[in-house]
Amino acid sequence: MPDLQQNIRLYPWFRAASDGHAWITVFFLYMSQSLPLDQVIELSAIYYLSVFVLEVPSGYFSDRIGRRTTLLLAAGSLIGSYCCFIIGGNFWWFAAGQFLLASGIAMQSGTDTAFLYDSLKTLGHEAEYAQREADAEQWGMVMLAIATLSGGALGLIDLRLAYVFSLCSAVTMGVLAWRFTEPVHALDTVSLPQSFVAVVLGCFARLRDPVLGWIFAIVIVLYAMAHIVYEFYQPYISLLQLPLLEASAYAPLISGVVISISMFGGAVGARASVAWQGRLGLVGLLALAMFIQLGIVAAMAIAISPLVLMLVSARNFPMSLVVAPVRSAIAPRISREQRATYLSLQGLSERLFFALLLLGLASGIEQGVPVNEPTLLRILSLTLGIGVASALLLFAFSGRATRELRDSQAAA
Repeated sequence: MPDLQQNIRLYPWFRAASDGHAWITVFFLYMSQSLPLDQVIELSAIYYLSVFVLEVPSGYFSDRIGRRTTLLLAAGSLIGSYCCFIIGGNFWWFAAGQFLLASGIAMQSGTDTAFLYDSLKTLGHEAEYAQREADAEQWGMVMLAIATLSGGALGLIDLRLAYVFSLCSAVTMGVLAWRFTEPVHALDTVSLPQSFVAVVLGCFARLRDPVLGWIFAIVIVLYAMAHIVYEFYQPYISLLQLPLLEASAYAPLISGVVISISMFGGAVGARASVAWQGRLGLVGLLALAMFIQLGIVAAMAIAISPLVLMLVSARNFPMSLVVAPVRSAIAPRISREQRATYLSLQGLSERLFFALLLLGLASGIEQGVPVNEPTLLRILSLTLGIGVASALLLFAFSGRATRELRDSQAAA
């Protein structure tokens, strides 16, 4: 099946192209040039609300209509988004850009990894999935590092150029998706369900599987701890009061360097993931990733120090360390007609839990209090306590999942 072999060859390049998000380092600065702060915040809300609404339906669309079509629509949405941002200038162009950006990211979420697994399964090579997903994750992180660093450098000339870089990546993503062949493996002999509700309820029913239920919960906590670091690293840096960081003219480049280092750390984690899983097992690997992630939060919660920045820059390492192993544990346990929907549901749950955590943290802060050292350290300490308690509880009840993972590995 030469066309499906081409899927496997092109997939790492597709993942790299899809991660050319050079805008990450400049988006707030760019929109702030044209709009007041309240409208910039409203635009962020439009993005997150759109992702929330589109995440699971896009997975269902992928399961019903096909992987290749969904990935083509994802690329088209991103191309449209970056064009809107490049035109920019007023709230409505930016709002359209945010909606299309959310649409593109939601459509790709879950579909890309399901596409790889289905292609490999059709060829009878599903045992290669973990390593190939890890390789693709590595290339995606390398591209993110290059893109964010480039976006910061281009931002010194014109902030709009970061979106031009992203547009070129999205066009490349679309060309590669066009060359894909829709995979249909031999087990697809049942009719796909028509009801969206039935598919979603079926995905929730899968959580009765001890392995899937435990992974679902532990990854949500791990995601929240990683994004707490991301959410608060900018105010953390601002409290360091380093002369270089106060040079606002270099803000895009400084942001690009910090994020780029983090992405390169993620590439290292992705490269090591399969080998480390072989030594530690999936539960051991998740325990190590959780320990590292909580260690970073703990360091930030103890003191405001330049030395902690080195740990902050490593925040993507533990997350990338578990992406491929987690997906390789999930994919065989989910049927083809639910696979993208289930992965989208996992992603949606991660974001929802994190949003609720942020709301809970915000409710404990007195209104009008500026970002200062005591407030930030208190927030991080509270988050650390929640993370440690959740991790201890989940690993205390990991026995059944551990046994089933060990049995499935022995059977393989």
